[in-house]
Amino acid sequence: MAKVNISLPDELLAWIDAEAKQLDMSRSGLIQEASARYIVAVRDDRSTEVRRLRILAAQKRMKEIGARMGFTGDEDTVQLVHDARDEAERELERKLRGE
Repeated sequence: MAKVNISLPDELLAWIDAEAKQLDMSRSGLIQEASARYIVAVRDDRSTEVRRLRILAAQKRMKEIGARMGFTGDEDTVQLVHDARDEAERELERKLRGE
């Protein structure tokens, strides 16, 4: 295991020592666990933000596609999807019947 030297404000070190004692952990163990939890939290936050941005981008693209298709945004989009699916199914049935 690697060893590192770090500088911490005296007050932060006192908090770390007090918490480690309360948890019956070593200072090193507490810092290891706290660091690991922090990194996981940062990665989760980053993933959440990336997902949020992707959703916003997809929504923007869908609005642009809808605008090109003549939709105003007032339509019931769920109903539009159902209608399109139903029409595609009817078209497939006609082709299967040879019409």
